[in-house]
Amino acid sequence: MIVLPAAQTPPKLHSRDEWRVVDKECRDVLPAQAKIRACLNLLSDQRLSTAYLAPINGEISSTFQSLRDYDNAIKYKKIEIERANSAAKQPSSSDEALPASFGAMSLRYMELGSLQSLNRLANFNSQSDEARQVATEEQNNYNLALSYNPMNYRAYRYRAEIHSLFCDSASAAQDMDAAVRFAEQTGDQDAARDYKRATLGACIPAWRKD
Repeated sequence: MIVLPAAQTPPKLHSRDEWRVVDKECRDVLPAQAKIRACLNLLSDQRLSTAYLAPINGEISSTFQSLRDYDNAIKYKKIEIERANSAAKQPSSSDEALPASFGAMSLRYMELGSLQSLNRLANFNSQSDEARQVATEEQNNYNLALSYNPMNYRAYRYRAEIHSLFCDSASAAQDMDAAVRFAEQTGDQDAARDYKRATLGACIPAWRKD
């Protein structure tokens, strides 16, 4: 009787080597369509730990965004967030990684909101019920971004726009003030100057909240 060798899982790589694989076989691949295929293939690479699933999905999302395929960009941004949340629940040997994780999650939710904004502007009538629904989802994601990082000044800026579209001028003004204040505190004087000069979108009466 012939005994076949058992299938073996490829050995795990060291962290530095894992990043090299992600760069070579996903991030640095061109053109965009080839990059998407390469990154999707890398998701099933058993050499990589599950911690790398979030950044790979993030690369896929940003590549779809560059192609203006916002539906798929949103899809993979949501998967990125799901994977990152799963990784955050795993026990870590270092408490120092926690603040960085909060900052990264804030950025991901803000990026999801901005993708929904681009999708809304590109694909929906500006005053339709569908556009209002997407705007509500945007606002929820900016709220989540700020729950992870209350100094995320870009999230305040984007949320101010939604408040203005919903005809909530008081909340919009408060968010713009916060955006300017935290941009200045963070040292991003260019953003603070731009926010001071910004003109928010006009109220859409059909979107007025009860």
